[in-house]
Amino acid sequence: MQAVLRHVLCGMLAASMILPPSLVWAQQPVSGSSTGQPVAADLSFVTPGAFLGVVAFPRRVLTAPEMEMLPIEVISAAGKKELGFDPLEVEQLVAVVEPPSGMAPQAGVVLRLATPVDPEGLFRQLSAKVQEARLNGVSVFVPDGRTVIIAHDELGKRMAARNNQPGPLSRLLSATVRSNDVTAVLAVEPVREMAKAQLANAPLPPSFEDARRIPELVNAAGLWADFTGSTSVLVSIKATDEKSAQELERIYNQLLDFGAQMARAQMAQQSGARSDDPVEQAMARYTERMSQRTFEMLRPARQGDRLDLFSTKGQPAMQTATIGVLVALLLPAVQAAREAARRSQSMNNLKQIGLAMHNYHDSNRKLPAQANYDPQGKPLLSWRVQLLPFVEQQALYAQFHQDEPWDSAHNKTLIDKMPPVYRSASSKSPPNTTIYQVPAGKGTLFEGQKGIGFVDVTDGLSNTILAVEANDDQAVIWTKPDDLEYDAQDPMSGLGQARPGGFNVLMADGSVRFMSNNIDPEVLKAMFSRGGGEVVPSP
Repeated sequence: MQAVLRHVLCGMLAASMILPPSLVWAQQPVSGSSTGQPVAADLSFVTPGAFLGVVAFPRRVLTAPEMEMLPIEVISAAGKKELGFDPLEVEQLVAVVEPPSGMAPQAGVVLRLATPVDPEGLFRQLSAKVQEARLNGVSVFVPDGRTVIIAHDELGKRMAARNNQPGPLSRLLSATVRSNDVTAVLAVEPVREMAKAQLANAPLPPSFEDARRIPELVNAAGLWADFTGSTSVLVSIKATDEKSAQELERIYNQLLDFGAQMARAQMAQQSGARSDDPVEQAMARYTERMSQRTFEMLRPARQGDRLDLFSTKGQPAMQTATIGVLVALLLPAVQAAREAARRSQSMNNLKQIGLAMHNYHDSNRKLPAQANYDPQGKPLLSWRVQLLPFVEQQALYAQFHQDEPWDSAHNKTLIDKMPPVYRSASSKSPPNTTIYQVPAGKGTLFEGQKGIGFVDVTDGLSNTILAVEANDDQAVIWTKPDDLEYDAQDPMSGLGQARPGGFNVLMADGSVRFMSNNIDPEVLKAMFSRGGGEVVPSP
């Protein structure tokens, strides 16, 4: 449930708590694999509290004649070598996710094999792979020679027990799993309030504001897909009532219109439309025609309280096959919208850090130093730790031993508790690391072992950089007293890759600016200086 519009994926609700399973979904799922009759899916691993579930039949798909062009031999050999079992032997896959009780949701995957394997050997090999991948809190369970569970510890234990009472999700799955190769459902009710809160705080463009209402309008949704037989995909949402379905249809069409507008703007920038080359001009016309056709295909079909968002049923094979190509044409527009949201979220994080810095200054008459230090001058904990009480994390701050370094036996246990304000949505750096850093060095706001007051910023707060978005390869563990070492000879060192075209900076007055990679190094150097007397151009 993180990320703009990523919160708004296929939702599915536990209306089965009220209605009999046969009435949970009036929609008959697509069927391409065989007869459309229900299949024997083992749902005993689905815990009562789960809100998201996926059921798939990998063996059936991978061994189907339609898949003969896939590198089946390679998939089989790689699975045996790396995992200890043949992926072609996985008869059934069941994945479940429970709502977060702390920082993140709990997830688990159950693989049911067609033939028995050595449980102890399989356990050792998979456990080693989990440790190698640094999946903290994830364990492997092998209840028997044909069943493998990879899940967060507590969830895995409950799944392995297989004494779960039917819950909303398992009832929905029981009612909707038929002969399809893949079925996915999401119970909205258990996470409705969480989704509403996430969307309420998400930085959405003005055209997306109505999307904040989606969680309260959706009652259930699902995805059914077939890759064998007649290839088909259906994505459908069940609204709380017919009126809500009408409102969902309006919002969804509004989002599509926005996407179409962005796609047209993107295509207008392409050289083909302005080229004298007739082939390039023809390509531009084809791209425009295909993008219009794609948006027409994505228009939802409403039937009562149900909204079918996407369906390939009844479409010609050629038309279905080109969907991927058409979507690829629109990726630049989608990526642009996603980057705009991430950039806005990062700017919001920096503004919160800036506000916290000012509140710290009001309380201490100075900014925090880059770190706190022991009597011998050794840095202990980052300024990010010192700022915790001012980002609504007083309880976490109280847990740190301030007289110990960041990697002491005690303080290391708190690294996993990094506040979200220190995490950039655009960053691909490892967990618990941050690219929000202060410039440290001679002449900056973070020089020496004592904090600097705003009275010493003679260049003006609006002209002096307080913090930056560093490159991912500069990311540091958030509690570690490491930051961007300012290099007067190369002011751009460690910067410029945080996002396309540039990076965000937090100014000492609390404002946030976007710096282009093409900025004059001398101007950037002047902005890092707190008292150099340089003239900084207006933004």
